[in-house]
Amino acid sequence: MQTIGEKIEETRKRKGISLSEAAEATKIRRDFLLNIESNNYDYDLPEIYKRGFIKNYAKFLKLNAGKVLAQYQEQLITQSRRSKKVNPDLFGSNTDLKQATSQDSLDPLLEKPSLGKINLNKPKETAEESPANEEELTNKEVYIKTAIVGISTLLFVFGIIWLIQTVNQSISSNNDVIANSGTTTSLATVTQTNEVSQTAEYSIKEITLKASGTVYIQIRQKIDNKVLLAKQLLEGEIQTIKRRGPVDVAFTKGNFVTLITGEDGAPIQPNTIGTGKITLP
Repeated sequence: MQTIGEKIEETRKRKGISLSEAAEATKIRRDFLLNIESNNYDYDLPEIYKRGFIKNYAKFLKLNAGKVLAQYQEQLITQSRRSKKVNPDLFGSNTDLKQATSQDSLDPLLEKPSLGKINLNKPKETAEESPANEEELTNKEVYIKTAIVGISTLLFVFGIIWLIQTVNQSISSNNDVIANSGTTTSLATVTQTNEVSQTAEYSIKEITLKASGTVYIQIRQKIDNKVLLAKQLLEGEIQTIKRRGPVDVAFTKGNFVTLITGEDGAPIQPNTIGTGKITLP
């Protein structure tokens, strides 16, 4: 029975393929391919790589990769048994060797991973779920609209309340203004009445002022605080005014002023030389 190496080598030569061409096509180093054809598997590589090289090399040569790997497995088992007969203490139990050689479960790692089947019917599930989603969206829209209506109603009510309070405050302010204006008018009327009554108590009298020098004179009527005269009189100037009730006569130079009242016509001379003020009843 041909070994794996012999079968692979015979097939390669029959196809007219050199080792270099096989190495370039399989992307496996030339020395590894030569070891496979020589049935030499003692090179330092994990078992999974050795099996992968054998499988890819067999596929490249159009051999049945499954049968080649099965034969390789049997060959390893045979070599293990022979080694145990020669020196069983050297290798110990064959359990570890069986575990090392039972790499069939790792073969799929050397092959291209399967992507599986893509289920293109997913939109159908989405379509089935869409009514629930639409119902959920509808409920959310109802909640939002209800909230908007509620907020708008509250704002409207608050606006009405504010407007009523503003109108009431305005009316109250107007009433206060009217009341205050009425009070002010009453006070003004009373004041005017008092002034009129006070004015009526005094008869009109005259005052004549004679200036013997330049002097400034101001006469203020006391019952209404009215200024009757405020001017500068020159030397020799005479000024006559009418008054009602007592007056205050202020001057800058008292020695230049002579006052004559209408009662007895007696002249009145201020007692001060400079600035001063006298009151005439």
